[in-house]
Amino acid sequence: MKELDPNTVGVELVKQFAKPILEGVGKLTIEAQGKLKVVLSSCFQKYITRNYERYSKTKTLLYRDAPVNLKTFYVRTDLRLGFDKVIEESMFIKQLQVNKRVVISGTAGSGKSTFCKSIFLDLIENPIGIFPIFVELRHLNSDTDTSLFDFVLKNLTEIEPKFTKSQLEYSLELGKVLIIFDGFDELNNELREKYEKEIIELASRHQNILMLLSSRPDARFQSWEEFYVYRVLPLDKEKSKSLINKLDYDRQVKRKFLEALDHKLYDKHESFASNPLLLTMMLLTYEQIAEIPNKIHLFYEQAFLTLFNKHDSLKSLYKRKSFSSLPLDEFKKLLAAFSVVSYADRKYYFSEEDMSKYLLNALKISGMDVDVRLFLKDLLDTVCIMQRDGNGYTFTHRSFQEYFTSIFLVTYSYGDKFKLINKIAFVNDRDDVIPMVFDINQDLLEQEWVVPRIESLVMDFSVVPDTDKGKTKLLSLMYRGLTTHLDEGEYNIAFRLYDSKNDNARFFHILYKIYGDEIKEYSRIKNEEKKVAETAVAKEELINLILEGDGEDNDFLSLENVSEIDPEITHLIYESNCYRHVSENINYAKEKLVSLREKYASKQVELSELLFRDI
Repeated sequence: MKELDPNTVGVELVKQFAKPILEGVGKLTIEAQGKLKVVLSSCFQKYITRNYERYSKTKTLLYRDAPVNLKTFYVRTDLRLGFDKVIEESMFIKQLQVNKRVVISGTAGSGKSTFCKSIFLDLIENPIGIFPIFVELRHLNSDTDTSLFDFVLKNLTEIEPKFTKSQLEYSLELGKVLIIFDGFDELNNELREKYEKEIIELASRHQNILMLLSSRPDARFQSWEEFYVYRVLPLDKEKSKSLINKLDYDRQVKRKFLEALDHKLYDKHESFASNPLLLTMMLLTYEQIAEIPNKIHLFYEQAFLTLFNKHDSLKSLYKRKSFSSLPLDEFKKLLAAFSVVSYADRKYYFSEEDMSKYLLNALKISGMDVDVRLFLKDLLDTVCIMQRDGNGYTFTHRSFQEYFTSIFLVTYSYGDKFKLINKIAFVNDRDDVIPMVFDINQDLLEQEWVVPRIESLVMDFSVVPDTDKGKTKLLSLMYRGLTTHLDEGEYNIAFRLYDSKNDNARFFHILYKIYGDEIKEYSRIKNEEKKVAETAVAKEELINLILEGDGEDNDFLSLENVSEIDPEITHLIYESNCYRHVSENINYAKEKLVSLREKYASKQVELSELLFRDI
């Protein structure tokens, strides 16, 4: 593939971008306009030169020694808006110009960041007068005092010090700048609400601003009234085959894999084969094992073993000795320790100092003695689970950090297991750490964490009376307050979570991830047994009251001090039945607690009878 010169591809874009800005400042003198033109051209041309190379090339699990052009292996993914409208990626920029504010939502490994980079590159290589600015939100985790606007401005003024705040404001107002916020889910939990408000405020302040944000699925996006939420669709069989065809890999292995993918693998393992990351891992592991594991944790385990034992995907039988000379079990143990200590601190991007700190901490808790510099070389060059990113490091894909964190939770045998799992569970409840622990060792998770959590939760909720104030108290034990969201033109009641001091709602979210089908069936049966009374009038009154409220954002009813809430409002909450899902969840938890206790009591009896009957 012919490499493009970033200096060349940016010229026409900057020319198209700067023209309407200069035309809109006619009151300036010719000299002032000339200076502005120089600043704009210099700043944005330098930005393209610096960032085109950065985002057009990447390292992957297959391309580990040197970055390759993204376009050589990227397969365009389709998107869904709403329930039935499918949009091809090639048509997305037109959609963006019309809808202006867009969220790209997708699961781990679905290609959200690659999609954003593809849009960034398209706007540079095929200029239409829209200038893209790429913002990796994870960097704000270590720069929390900076606003989003100032962070964007800083990226530009570092390139061209003469560029001003007013020039950026004016560019945004004209609708000629697309800000791509990549990785909202990589922001620390306690920062998301802050930056959520800034994103919404930025969209509100600049009527014509173009914004594209990527994230794993999050219910909060439903309440972003001006934003359209597009979901990344899984790869169909033809797209999966196209992706494999594009990869530079051993021809014979690739041919056999494509035949298997076409005839049986895609249909049998669609959840893996339709995900770009997992599909690539399938190819990596295919020549090592006859069957693809059905369980996700076994799939990651096999991928890791393949990476550990393999030097180069093009030399399938060649094995390189690791730099650290650690045997497999010790390497895995140290990697799991590194993953958990960094994940606990919500670290997804590591400076040199960070890397040294977390590697040394991992040595301490794993009880091992090895040169961390050599172990880092193994992470980068031998197994390629980490990669260089600018002046720092990242995991090749964040799901590896989640997998090895789950391995640590399962295998760590010292100290308070409940406290450890409870800490990790709420680092980011949208991640898959706890579901993977459940998949690896369901008994351990249920006995060490699920049962104690439910016991504590049931105790807290058991004192709530079935009264107006009692139901308001019930909601307050779960949520910080009530708000609203628009759903197909109609307002509905929504709920605002606590930041960190109360994680009951997040606990139920995790229960849904591990017992989802069971909870849905429980809800279906209960709804059939007892039809809910009509509460439309009370619900509408409560929605209007929330909208008219004088809370932190004029659409908020605080539940933090139940005793101070007007009795008429508590009565409305009771009559609207907006607490029904909480009551239902609590009742499910009570029944689940009973069944889990019975399950493990029975297992203990069976174990005693089998092992100790002759003693």
